[in-house]
Amino acid sequence: MIYLNAAGTSWPKPKEVADAMVRFNSSSPDQWLTTFEEGQRTVLSFFDIPYSDRFLFTQSCTQALSIAFSDFPWEQGDRLIISSMEHHALSRWYYKVQAERGVEGVMIPRTDSSPLDLDLLEKELQKGVKMVAITMASNVTGEILPYEEVLILSRKYGAMCLLDGAQTAGVIPISIKDLDPDFFVFAGHKGPLGPQGIGGLDISERVSMICPSAACEVVPGEKKANTFPSYCDVGSAPMITIAGLSAGIKWLQHQDFQTISTKAIRLAKTLREELLTVPKLSVVGAASCAHHTGAVSISSNEISLLHLNSLLWTEHKIKGSMGFQCAPLAHEVLGTSENGTLRFSLGPMSTEEEIEILIESLKKVVTGST
Repeated sequence: MIYLNAAGTSWPKPKEVADAMVRFNSSSPDQWLTTFEEGQRTVLSFFDIPYSDRFLFTQSCTQALSIAFSDFPWEQGDRLIISSMEHHALSRWYYKVQAERGVEGVMIPRTDSSPLDLDLLEKELQKGVKMVAITMASNVTGEILPYEEVLILSRKYGAMCLLDGAQTAGVIPISIKDLDPDFFVFAGHKGPLGPQGIGGLDISERVSMICPSAACEVVPGEKKANTFPSYCDVGSAPMITIAGLSAGIKWLQHQDFQTISTKAIRLAKTLREELLTVPKLSVVGAASCAHHTGAVSISSNEISLLHLNSLLWTEHKIKGSMGFQCAPLAHEVLGTSENGTLRFSLGPMSTEEEIEILIESLKKVVTGST
């Protein structure tokens, strides 16, 4: 099988990931804290997070977003900005805080050359904004949003900034110390090569959270409030998946993460160029966008993508991702909301030979010679 759905979840995982999970499952309780601390050190080092007391393991990126948005001290009249390229895990909170907290929502569209209109963003920031929350990269097109510029503008106008690293963590180098966002969330089962069921939430020391019931201790006569979220809020630390995530990250580091990252993005660039040679298909997204992850989506006005996807699997054992990738807003602005897209996304195990096979297989299928 040629697996081209790394943006959905990484596969195959390094053998070390399964080995670490098996070891943890057979370890005694007195070793569990060591596993947690090692996993925490590994993640903090990988993302260059300078402190540990503001970081929480979660059971997914979706859960991390839920904690970030639900325990943020929203007030009626606050303004929240998101991009039009968001995954549902983030965009659902855009609508939820408007409906339940009286927050005003502003969605920044894409332009012909960029997945985010920075000029419009600045104009909206000048009106006063509580938070800007964006994905660092689209899970549909693979376009990397100008998140560094977004951070600079957010600071300039006094807005908090949340970066969703679901599509960039383990794909491109990320230094939280250098970027210094107010929130950073990530999924562990994609780029970092961990198992499903693990994610993370990092919150800057600048941010005050409100968790009125968040207290692991009971003090008679005292009611705690304005506390920082803890594992009482996100649930027990998912120890077995922490062990797997730590192993996945260590594998990336051992292989030289910078080299792996550069290779995957280079292969994705080759794939984009080769897809342009396949008749009846179009690459989705701005052709002039400067930076991409390993994800590429295609659309077609002439053939059924559903049928194409089916034939790629049954005839050639090529696995992509057909549909809407849980990002309905993105498909609306991209003009693909009727049929979705067929997405191919590369990971560290992808090869040039696999791209060649995919392109030849696509040409056979669309010309009816398969």
